Amino acid sequence: MNKNIFIIGSGFSSLSASCYLAKAGYNVTVIEKNSSLGGRARQFKKDGFTFDMGPSWYWMPDVFDRFFADFDKSRSDFYDLEKLNPAYKVFFGENDSISIADSLDKIKEIFEKEEKGSSVQLERFMDEAKNNYDIAVKDMLYKMPGISPLELLTKKTIFKLKSFISNIRREVGKSFKSHRLKAILEFPVLFLGAKASNTPAFYSFMNYADFGLGTWQPKNGFFDVVSAMIKLGESLGVKFLTNSNVDSIEVTNKEVDTVVINGIKHDCSLIISGADYAHTESLLDQKHRQYTDKYWSKKTWAPSSLLFYVGFDKKVTKVAHHNLFFDTNFEKHAQDIYDQDRKST
Repeated sequence: MNKNIFIIGSGFSSLSASCYLAKAGYNVTVIEKNSSLGGRARQFKKDGFTFDMGPSWYWMPDVFDRFFADFDKSRSDFYDLEKLNPAYKVFFGENDSISIADSLDKIKEIFEKEEKGSSVQLERFMDEAKNNYDIAVKDMLYKMPGISPLELLTKKTIFKLKSFISNIRREVGKSFKSHRLKAILEFPVLFLGAKASNTPAFYSFMNYADFGLGTWQPKNGFFDVVSAMIKLGESLGVKFLTNSNVDSIEVTNKEVDTVVINGIKHDCSLIISGADYAHTESLLDQKHRQYTDKYWSKKTWAPSSLLFYVGFDKKVTKVAHHNLFFDTNFEKHAQDIYDQDRKST
């Protein structure tokens, strides 16, 4: 068996996998359909302006640090971080906003001004959120192979059964009365592509990532992270192909042995895909797919969004680096997306 591994897509998961596999001695090639690397985290330059095309919230810095440490490197070998203060600003109407500070103690003060007694409730909520974070990252993310749902049943998670049955909205509502504070605490799970009312309470670990660890940014923009992972990959021997579309994946005797890129066949021993699951399956003959088109048609897809990259010739005032606008009925908006299937309207 040859040791050629092809990875579809060049987002963070693909770049990370390429580094680990190259370190293990495989010949790794990353295939990217676009003209630049980074997947949804690509960079766009136009008329002197530079835009991060996708993510801009640098959360869970410990995960990034651990990644680089696995290669005897430090994150600071590649890029510098700065903690945002405020982390973000939440608008509830004109001249009506709450700025989220850069430390939990400061945030508790902000909550207390909004709702008497809420600082104590927030501390309790965050203690639980931190506990969930430690389990999610240390015991699940780093230890579970992700093969079976039964992996979730551990000595620690068995005592968290309530957190998997209840949801974020219910747990937040038990501790806070202010609709503004509720909106702020329910917001982080939107990154998971779901409503707070449909997300298990265990995912409060996202609140710890937010309030507990803070919001950071690489000094030159989020593409610094992409560049760092590419540089690390290249030092390990990873090859990167851009403008390369995967036409199909071929199987012989139930094993993948060929990937067709821009009409050209390449021998391989393994293919890893960072692309959407349904799209990856579409590259296989129907008989080799695990799920049918009917199966996918019944699934609820996490929505994307329409993004505009706008450059100004002056500084915009009264806004922070990140701004959330909750000045309209957000619950109705979420229902339109997830319950009424009105994503395109």
